[in-house]
Amino acid sequence: MREYWLVHPNSLVDFLARSTARLDRQSRILAHAWAAALSTLFVACGGPIANPDADGAVSDAIAADALSEAAAEVGPPALAPAPGEALELVAATGPVRVRLATPTGSERHVVIIGSTDLSGNGGAAAYRARIVEGSSTAPDATARTLAGCAITPDRWRAMMLPVETPPSGMAPAVGTERMFTVPVGAGSEVITARAIAVGERAVVWADVTAAHPANMDPAFVAEFLRDFDNVILPRERTVFGMESDIDGDGRIALLFTSLTYRTAVAYFRGCDIVQFPGCRVVNRGEILYLTPPSAIPPPYNTPAAIKETLAHELGHLIHFGRKVLRNRLASWADNSYLVEGIGALAQDTIGYQSGNLYVTLAGLNRFGDFSLGDILVDGAPYDPMRDGLLRGDAYLFVRWLYDRAGGDMAASDGTIASRGGPALLRTLMDSPRSITRELQMVTMSPELGDVAMDFFTAVGLSNRERIGDVAATNPCFRYLPVQADPITMRPRGADLFASFHGMMKNGPETTPIAMADGSVTVGGAEFLLVEAVAGQREVSFEIDVDATAMARVRIARVR
Repeated sequence: MREYWLVHPNSLVDFLARSTARLDRQSRILAHAWAAALSTLFVACGGPIANPDADGAVSDAIAADALSEAAAEVGPPALAPAPGEALELVAATGPVRVRLATPTGSERHVVIIGSTDLSGNGGAAAYRARIVEGSSTAPDATARTLAGCAITPDRWRAMMLPVETPPSGMAPAVGTERMFTVPVGAGSEVITARAIAVGERAVVWADVTAAHPANMDPAFVAEFLRDFDNVILPRERTVFGMESDIDGDGRIALLFTSLTYRTAVAYFRGCDIVQFPGCRVVNRGEILYLTPPSAIPPPYNTPAAIKETLAHELGHLIHFGRKVLRNRLASWADNSYLVEGIGALAQDTIGYQSGNLYVTLAGLNRFGDFSLGDILVDGAPYDPMRDGLLRGDAYLFVRWLYDRAGGDMAASDGTIASRGGPALLRTLMDSPRSITRELQMVTMSPELGDVAMDFFTAVGLSNRERIGDVAATNPCFRYLPVQADPITMRPRGADLFASFHGMMKNGPETTPIAMADGSVTVGGAEFLLVEAVAGQREVSFEIDVDATAMARVRIARVR
């Protein structure tokens, strides 16, 4: 029997090696494995390493080739992220096969397809994503674990915010009257307003023009001014910095006139502080235009709702003063919706967030139509057709930046302490460069591709534990936990699955991969769900994205 093994093994190896070309992949791997085992056994039993005849030499070479091919056929192991872990495909150009290990049969993964073309040119790019059963000609994808973040808190938490002297000056006496020119449509109207309340940091002016007097309830005025002086302005100074004071009275004018409602519920005008070319109305001072509660339909006319609006517009006023006035800029280059995102952050951080939740819901519900380029291209105007979703997603982006820098802490006495969020925000606002350009500097990501992908991943993964999934292990992909404000009890922060006012946020649309529509917004993201199949040890899918999208693909295990 031993002589049989000495004479014939190479011939058997030769036969197996030559025959594998006609076999499918699984059979080929098995044949190669048997060939390798036979060769090892033959040597162990005392057989020669090589048959001295020519045929034996050829057989040894073929056996070596067979072993090499077997190793190549096995390929890299299936990707096996831990629960909560996120991976990025490495150099995923062209069609690739993604194999995900599913040993328990209950695994769930979210695939994030993100376009990093942030030019703002719009449009959509095609992609293909499909489950693969059986063999595939596409190469297996490789991936790297995502352990870092484009924005980290280390620098911002260590940054000391400068101590700034509050403005001071002589306030007008109660009962003083003055003229204001108010924009109305394409024109303007001159009104007479009276100072009906004077506080330490603001003056409440009411329109007393006979044609449209502002009917103001004294109790509302007292409460409004008290909270502005004691809560709203002190907190905004902590988060955003000190306001300007070009008229030298040390106060902000809160002008109530029903004419405001013809433009918006409330607004701020940079022309009142810096007279740009083309400014047709200039009132020269820090002025916030507000609508009297009696002229606003419910439920938007409550004191809390008007304070939330005031916090938003005050954020614009401070932003403009620090960006444009201090740097003596000839224009305000920041993207309109990035400015609105910062105003929405003021509604949140100052403690009156309520209506902001509806805007966030609008942004999430249509996230598939959103491009980060929509809010990062300097000078981009308002888009009335997509206003809600752009405001909501701009807020989500700004809030994510704020959280990644460390956020803040609201103490029980109502004060706010920086944990890094205000430091980053002020750096972006105070720079003579636009916020987008400064963001490129502080993240060292000139094209902002890393920032975009980290933001998209956070939107796709944050707060999914509310629906039974696991939290992302990398804090980069989670918003900070929402906290109740110690004064107003309103939510401070973003929760993408929160319920509010009888409504529910459900995160961005996440589509089962079998139902993928094959189109991703340029500069935006698609979220696909890949679930294990019972009884299968792995699940495979192919993915291919049009090169014009400048796409990157990430995978995260959420269950």
